Amino acid sequence: MKKISSIFLMLFAMSAVMLSACSDNSNPNPLAESVGTLNITPTELTFGVDGGEAMFTVEGGTAFTRSEADWLTVTRVSGNNKSSSFSVVCAKNTGEERQGTILANLNGAFSRISVTQSGKIVKPEESYTFRTAKEIAKDMFPGWNLGNTMEATGDGLGAETTWQKTKTTQAVIDYVKSQGFKSVRIPCSWYIHSTNGKIDADWMARVKEVVDYCVNAGLYVVLNDHWDSGWIEVEGFSASTSQYKPVSEEIILSKIDMLKNLWTQISTYFKGYDEHLLFAGLNEPFQDYNLFSTRHKELTPILNRYNQAFVDAVRATGGNNSARILVVQAPSTNISSACDESIGFKMPTDAADKGLMVEVHYYDPYEFCLKADNATWFWGNGNHVSGSAHNATWGEESYTKSQFEMMRKKFYDNGVPVIVGECGVQWRELSENQTEHDASVKAWWKCIMENAKDNGIIPMVWDINSANRNGESGIMTIINRSNLSIFCQPALDGIKEGVGK
Repeated sequence: MKKISSIFLMLFAMSAVMLSACSDNSNPNPLAESVGTLNITPTELTFGVDGGEAMFTVEGGTAFTRSEADWLTVTRVSGNNKSSSFSVVCAKNTGEERQGTILANLNGAFSRISVTQSGKIVKPEESYTFRTAKEIAKDMFPGWNLGNTMEATGDGLGAETTWQKTKTTQAVIDYVKSQGFKSVRIPCSWYIHSTNGKIDADWMARVKEVVDYCVNAGLYVVLNDHWDSGWIEVEGFSASTSQYKPVSEEIILSKIDMLKNLWTQISTYFKGYDEHLLFAGLNEPFQDYNLFSTRHKELTPILNRYNQAFVDAVRATGGNNSARILVVQAPSTNISSACDESIGFKMPTDAADKGLMVEVHYYDPYEFCLKADNATWFWGNGNHVSGSAHNATWGEESYTKSQFEMMRKKFYDNGVPVIVGECGVQWRELSENQTEHDASVKAWWKCIMENAKDNGIIPMVWDINSANRNGESGIMTIINRSNLSIFCQPALDGIKEGVGK
């Protein structure tokens, strides 16, 4: 009998040791959970998405705890024969709302504390009915460029103010709208803001903020991949940037993969937007005049492949991108090359019905619109100065009319609206005949808007936010974003008269 009693006592002691060992901070005994309840204050904890720290107290003695969620860390900060206090540190939540528990043990009695942490609000994907490209186009006239801003070179978010000094705000976009513009083109770089092919998250988020400013104002947005260091607009068409050298098939396929990668990321990120957001695959393919001016026919088959890759990549992301309006670029965004059948420009094959637009740019005549020295200052009927060497000799009203009519017949009449993604003229500060020059700038803009309206074309004003005319060289600034004022009144007057306001 003594032997049996000794064995019983030994087993009892071993059980007590096991219970004691299990009742520590790392592993409260789950078999004892039904034994009693604890007086815990509070019994529920709530954290925001950024996490933080909270406290709870267990009355009656020194308790032990265990977190049952890997995003919660529990530490006892005090304990005696009356009570014990605990700190709970909650990690930041990058997902949806979540719940967890903390198990507390005091002298064999167990209870749980409920913990809730809020998360990001996940809206169900919403599908929209998209109108056709032609239906949307009429509501985008006229348009404006956020020039020299999101496409500028520079590091990180600072790139936005590298080429001009005003950070884009809702107030800037609201002011643009107040001047009568219905759409905004956002020239944007992506490649220079990516690492190993992945676009920087902060840059993507900042671009979204700017897009949202426009959408909040009720404006349409054309978001493109701009110059972007020339990774495709030059290097996709010449193996050398110093002299023309044909690209190999290997280079073409590599550029296609890179283009698809960028646009898959962009279109997936913006997939929830409705028809107010349009994507434009490139900017000015083979735009380097010295390298490519005589090679449009040779290079257009490559451009056709890049345009097709862009469309395929966006459509493959599904959802609203299955119907989103997409804009593809003509050869060097040149009207003559776009319309010349011998050049071979073709619109991509598209699974969406009537979901494409084509983009050209217009800076004619070059001597008036872009040239700095020995330039044309006087343009249009009634604005020439007698005997001046600075009168326009080509590219005036009848030329503009013929160019825009050519685009209408080639594209708009066949269901493809036309965007003049960039157009502009230098406003110069002259020592004489300033009145005639101002009248010329106004007349040029009026002519652009009238012919665009007559031919179903969307002109988008190039505007770089530099309030300095640089004397005779001139500048393409209409809106001074720094103080929300009009810098070039002749240009805006011409635009409004041409639009019909």
